[in-house]
Amino acid sequence: MKIKAEWGIVGMGVMGTALSRNFAKKGIKIALFNRRIKQLEERVAIKKKQLYPELKNAQAFEELNRFVFALEIPRKILVMISAGNPTEDFLEQLLPMLSNGDIIIDGGNSHYLQTEKRSKTFIKKGVLFLGVGVSGGEEGALNGPSLMVGGNRSAYEIVKKDLFLIAAKNSKGNSCCAYFGKGGAGHFVKMIHNGIEYAEMQLLAEVVGLLRSNNSYEDIQSLLNQWNKTKSKSYLLKITAELLKYQEDGIPFIDKIQDKASNKGTGAWATDAGTVLNYSNSLMANALYARYISSFKKERVELAKKFNGKKPLFEASFLQIKKSYDLSRWINHHQGFEMLTLAAKKYNWEINLCEVASVWAEGSIIKSDLIEFCITLFENKKSLMLSDEFKKLLKLGKDNWKETLKLAIESEIPTLCMQGAWSYFTALKTEKSTANIIEAQRDYFGAHGFLRIDNKSNALHHGPWS
Repeated sequence: MKIKAEWGIVGMGVMGTALSRNFAKKGIKIALFNRRIKQLEERVAIKKKQLYPELKNAQAFEELNRFVFALEIPRKILVMISAGNPTEDFLEQLLPMLSNGDIIIDGGNSHYLQTEKRSKTFIKKGVLFLGVGVSGGEEGALNGPSLMVGGNRSAYEIVKKDLFLIAAKNSKGNSCCAYFGKGGAGHFVKMIHNGIEYAEMQLLAEVVGLLRSNNSYEDIQSLLNQWNKTKSKSYLLKITAELLKYQEDGIPFIDKIQDKASNKGTGAWATDAGTVLNYSNSLMANALYARYISSFKKERVELAKKFNGKKPLFEASFLQIKKSYDLSRWINHHQGFEMLTLAAKKYNWEINLCEVASVWAEGSIIKSDLIEFCITLFENKKSLMLSDEFKKLLKLGKDNWKETLKLAIESEIPTLCMQGAWSYFTALKTEKSTANIIEAQRDYFGAHGFLRIDNKSNALHHGPWS
């Protein structure tokens, strides 16, 4: 009789396979499952077992009931399949086969509200549910991902030893895995991670766009590599520099890629979460909208022919562009962490910002020196924008930021995220805003009422136009 597996892993795609290999390398006994679709997906788990030496002792299945039977009690099943209907359909199929105390872990990019719903459904059946955000891509999944856990606390206490084993380790030697609260907390943290990631990617795209006006890709690559030796260091900066070096037939490979950016929905979810929390996560939103605009290629070509006349050459210095990039990144991270604070209050989650930064510091796509700095900053209960470091950065870079944006406007180079960061910063430091005009307008056409500055009560008033 075969020894029962400690963990079951469902879905032998890129991430599921990499995580399986990671578990196996740590000496954890695993069973693999992948569905069977005739002529499309056949013997997938078995082939993966044969392909990778680490998986030689794994048990591989394409019959779900045999897979479930192969697991020790309580069963621990990590589901790594596409979010949405595929996950929903699989879980409905799996649930009747489970026993009280079994643990299901959804490691896909599921919406946090869907995870909330599943947590409640599963606990009624006696099954414990965790929603785990996994960051790091294939390399991270294989060598140590960043893991953001939410859901049933008892389930987490059972599985955390193994999760700590497979997770990345940050510079302090701590595992990049943490529990952030009940229900959808883990998937919410991962969603905000992805929102920050969207804006980080867009800011780098804008940097390349600005530099490309009068520099070769080779020169840009060299410059970005220099930046990556400063406090601007990040994984995304590193890979952006690297991807600029490739050529095909003597042509930069980057210029052979269609300039229409795709998305899988997490950026839209993060943007929408801002409306739920009544918060202006403008960089996430602008990064998403930049992708949307890029998809209108036909319209862009037509409008370029019609409206693109002679424009001055963009001549901002490397220093000016770098300062603009650095300050915009601080705004982006500030917005992301502020959303986590608001969500923790709204949903009664256990989100500790220092722990979030620690989990993101290694293994994740957004790992950077700035994230490392956030660990210390949040230990001292400070905000990014209220920190002495931001004040110093602003003192040295504010004029450069303004000049870069001015020159970009004159040269008609789009910088949705850089401009969005500047607009957010200036709006947030405006003591007396123009929101009183909005309040008066609302009262004029809808009699919604407003608060008066000379009346400290919360009573609503109406204007003389009523």
